[in-house]
Amino acid sequence: MQQLDLFAQLDDDPQPPKPENVIALPKPTAGQWASVRPKPQQSASTTARPERRHGPEFASRPTDGATFGEKVSSTWYRAHGGTRMEIPLGIVATLALWPQKGYPRTVADFFRTLDAPQLLQCVREVAAYWWMRRPDLIDTASALFAWAEEEHTAHELHAIRATFHAALDAHVLDRTGHADPEENSDIDLMSWTITNLRHSTARQGLGEYHTPPEICDLMAAQIIGRAPDEIPDDCSLLDPCAGTGGMFRSAVQHVRSMGLDPTNYTWFAQEIDPLAAAGCAVNIIVWGLGTKAMVACGDTLAEGDLWPRAIKHRRAMIERRDDVKAHMAIAYALGRTQQLLGMVSEAA
Repeated sequence: MQQLDLFAQLDDDPQPPKPENVIALPKPTAGQWASVRPKPQQSASTTARPERRHGPEFASRPTDGATFGEKVSSTWYRAHGGTRMEIPLGIVATLALWPQKGYPRTVADFFRTLDAPQLLQCVREVAAYWWMRRPDLIDTASALFAWAEEEHTAHELHAIRATFHAALDAHVLDRTGHADPEENSDIDLMSWTITNLRHSTARQGLGEYHTPPEICDLMAAQIIGRAPDEIPDDCSLLDPCAGTGGMFRSAVQHVRSMGLDPTNYTWFAQEIDPLAAAGCAVNIIVWGLGTKAMVACGDTLAEGDLWPRAIKHRRAMIERRDDVKAHMAIAYALGRTQQLLGMVSEAA
């Protein structure tokens, strides 16, 4: 299992994009069609696997994006889950962000044993885990997790559990459960989920135009180029209408195909739709874009460059995270002191 630093250093703000090193990813869009290229079957190391397994850890042909989005949305609506899109989106985000990587079948079996209240606890725990690591991104995506703090009726809990199972059956963990983030960047499941949950009339009213992945791949290759030596480490990739980050998905795959590390670059996304921006924040983590990747939710046409706002938000969230961390340390120290005093009193 990949070990992750819960308290990654985010204190150093990414440098503002330099005009000469900015790669602008053009197109007005909110979300992207996801790639449906199948991955070959992979074998995991037997030394780290649990003893009990029911089959290969990764499916040889996991569900494609269109089928995935349809299964999640149809299950949610068939269970009469209601119009709150953030709940099924949050379910997909929770599974995609689950920290244990490399064992999708084992993790899926674990989730299937849980009842609805336990699943809500998983949503809260995964949000807390990543908030301690990337508080700025999880705060942007907070709508996808906040519903787990609410009281739900028995009917709502049934719909939530059914949607968890639908996402698992549609191979969400086969798409996002690899230890290597490159393997998790083949498809944009958040986009497919939003596309199927939101009615076509609503998408037209919001001006959501989804670019096919082949076009995104072609644009990324043409804009970035195929000469690794010509891409400096301080390069910035900006998307003013990012949606869930589909163009970033194509760009990061292209960068990796040239043997370059995407965490060396600054990735900055702007998006007007809060749910799409939340999905983009989740994807940045899943796709491994690094600590210099940020998302700002706002109107690019009306407000222009949202970089200063994103930096201010990032600093505020880091300060809040560090404050929580300090209080946790104090609480632990007090508890330990009381425990030791109790032991001394018993000895006396």
